[in-house]
Amino acid sequence: MINLLLGLGAALAVILLSSLLRISPWISLPVGLIAGAAVFIWQGRQVQNKLEKIFTRAGELLKKQQFDPAIEIMREGYRLGPRQFLVKSSIDGQIGVIQYIRKKHEEAEPLLASASMQHYIAKAMLGILQWKRGEKKKAKATFDLALKSGKKESLLYAVYAYVLAEMGERDRAIEILNKGLGVCKGDERLVTNRNLLQNGKAMKMKVYGEQWYQFLLERPMIRQEAPPFARVSRRALRG
Repeated sequence: MINLLLGLGAALAVILLSSLLRISPWISLPVGLIAGAAVFIWQGRQVQNKLEKIFTRAGELLKKQQFDPAIEIMREGYRLGPRQFLVKSSIDGQIGVIQYIRKKHEEAEPLLASASMQHYIAKAMLGILQWKRGEKKKAKATFDLALKSGKKESLLYAVYAYVLAEMGERDRAIEILNKGLGVCKGDERLVTNRNLLQNGKAMKMKVYGEQWYQFLLERPMIRQEAPPFARVSRRALRG
């Protein structure tokens, strides 16, 4: 929010200065808007750089399985929340993923719920918790929203299909896998699992490796190490 106000302030200042100098509005208005946008983008990059440094520090602790200290470091980023949109929701998502992996689901769920929609891993975990609680309709709505930002992610289609199959909605699961193949063309993992479902067999999610096991739906369990926030698109860190 602060960065937006700074950008608007810069735009207004340029426009007012141009007016005092009797510069045509046809020139001052676009120049002012460009100046405001430049300030907003520059300030946003400053926030993003600070967040990345915080996540790097936290990541080093996560590798050592020092989860609580890592979370405390990540919470330092909350002070940047007033400066840029989506900062708090991004941090909530990262912490929520850590707590989910630690099986601290009561602590994880509200964080996953407030996570940015760009964080499709967090939203998939939220959908799983909703499904396990018997809230099938809500779980499907969560996965559908997650697919809007993670529409190019093979893993997300596969996890959604797995959950649908577990719900007994095999046909819908096949539809989701076909939808994924429409975007992730030729993805052998999606093809394999679609064929398995079509033949009345269980999906084989191990083809996704630890990316799959982090959801804690199948053994072997993922090693407790740094969650995959480093692999999440930087969109999740941008305001």
